[in-house]
Amino acid sequence: MLYQDKYFDQDKNSILRAAQGFVEPQLLQRWVEIAFDSYMALENPMGLVDDFILRLKSIEKYDTSLLEELYEILAAIYRYEKGNNQLEIIWDGRSHYEVYAENWSESFEKWVQYFCTQPEIYRAILKACILQQGTNTKFLYYGMRKTILGHFNLRITRNKTLKTA
Repeated sequence: MLYQDKYFDQDKNSILRAAQGFVEPQLLQRWVEIAFDSYMALENPMGLVDDFILRLKSIEKYDTSLLEELYEILAAIYRYEKGNNQLEIIWDGRSHYEVYAENWSESFEKWVQYFCTQPEIYRAILKACILQQGTNTKFLYYGMRKTILGHFNLRITRNKTLKTA
């Protein structure tokens, strides 16, 4: 995915941005899996299997296009929160790229675990990414974006920069 140049003035950590871009496909896939697991835990806690559940489980290829821009926003929020652009010394032989990708993946997983407890998130992902229903994905996207930005108390301005709400 081609990322926007900057979401905030100090958004200059190119190594972190590259690492986030590299792990994006795996993390988007993981986001859908977490949403499915959340749906099962929150709306089908007894694990009953009906035609709908069988249909959900039979789908192997997900359309993650709804999540791409949301991923970019979460990645920018992470860079914003981890504003220190200084390279640290890594003693275990890994590169900064590897460490940044691992740290980002861990943070992303925690955030997504939390967000997928919200019905507006996991239901939107089920509809758009798994079932791929012809629903209004813009409506689903803006609902998810509002939830995510509200959690961080941020908003996106007209020129697509992050601002505190």
